Amino acid sequence: MFFAAQRYFGYPWFFISSALILVLIFSLSHWKLQVLLVLGLALGASLNYFVFGFTSAWRRFLVEGRSLGIRAQIVMLLLASLLFAPLILLEQIGEQSYQGLVRPISLSVVVGAFLFGIGMQLAGACSSGTFNRVGQLVPVSFITFICLFIGGLTGAYFYGHWVNWPTLAPFSFLDLFSGLGLLVGLGLLGLVYWLLIKGEQQRHQSVEALYAQHNQAWLGFARHPLLIAGVLLALLNFSVFIISGQPWSIASVFTIWSIKFSEMMNLGLDWRFWDISVLYETRIERPLLDDPVSLTTIGVILGALLVTLYHGASSKAHGFSLSALSKGIIGGLLMGFGATLSYGCNIGAFFSGIASGSLHGWLWIIFAIVGNIVALKLIMKR
Repeated sequence: MFFAAQRYFGYPWFFISSALILVLIFSLSHWKLQVLLVLGLALGASLNYFVFGFTSAWRRFLVEGRSLGIRAQIVMLLLASLLFAPLILLEQIGEQSYQGLVRPISLSVVVGAFLFGIGMQLAGACSSGTFNRVGQLVPVSFITFICLFIGGLTGAYFYGHWVNWPTLAPFSFLDLFSGLGLLVGLGLLGLVYWLLIKGEQQRHQSVEALYAQHNQAWLGFARHPLLIAGVLLALLNFSVFIISGQPWSIASVFTIWSIKFSEMMNLGLDWRFWDISVLYETRIERPLLDDPVSLTTIGVILGALLVTLYHGASSKAHGFSLSALSKGIIGGLLMGFGATLSYGCNIGAFFSGIASGSLHGWLWIIFAIVGNIVALKLIMKR
């Protein structure tokens, strides 16, 4: 009934939702929290409006050899890296401290990223993509959404086991040569960009243009939606970093929201006895709307929803079948579990991790791509 109403009455639902979201924004206790929710709305709206997908970009490259989407992601990473570096090197401005998302280099990252890579192709969306599709009112995405939390909670439960797997200390390129190691990270991104162009040219004898021709540009800016989205996401992530002191991330909510739901429903989850409780106790005790990561995540869903309602898009455009349902369930469980093991998903580990100069982010994407390859081979055999 709701889907039908959304399809035929998009604009009324858009205005009603906008009004309710404004009430939510002004109900928050601090201006920083209000800004973070607005930034989350902008992130979700950008993902939906520009159809910017991590999963689809990697699938298209691995299947067709077209790298347009991945090159847009690299531009996003290059810009975010340049923006993040001063904050990370300064460490503090006034009373606000800044810390990049730099995590340990461990076997759990390898296993978790690999599982996440399989899960994202099975489900047809990564974690941010799943939240985006929930905002698009895609039926299967709601099942995947729930499974993300079940998988994440399972990973948190076994924290005491996988956290002791072989591990190296966190490492950031920004730690090299008084910050000049940033050039190493930028060089790696530039090298990957060049290799993608050469590979696509060799396979197709042409390269899809990411930048508009001069006669197609507006005020000097390229018009390709993926490039615009990549630049916007980098700027918005930087804004989240400025306000909260930490870049955009998502994966931790899989554990925190699950535990909060358990307590609300009196499910008897004794999470305080879990080894992971030392990491999340403060955030779990804090009200949900006082948690910056939760606010931006809620914002992503609501921002995507507003774009959906504005356009009056129909959720019926997305098929609902037993096959899609089963892949959505398995994919969600694998992504939730994998993101917990690998200290992040495509946002916290890949996007914000690499932009923070973290070697963990590079390790994550390598094994996530391996997982993507395995999943696509399994899907194509069916």
